Amino acid sequence: MHPGLTITVYRVNPATMERTPVQSRSVPPAEEPAFSLAFAPCECSRCTKSG
Repeated sequence: MHPGLTITVYRVNPATMERTPVQSRSVPPAEEPAFSLAFAPCECSRCTKSG
């Protein structure tokens, strides 16, 4: 089984290029694979013309 994905944000010192972790978050693997890379349809009032 795939372990998921870990995303880490670093702060980089421009003088020394030293990385300091700021925040890290792990995302578990999906229950099933994505069949499309398209975004879901927008539901805002401007896009649905219901507002």
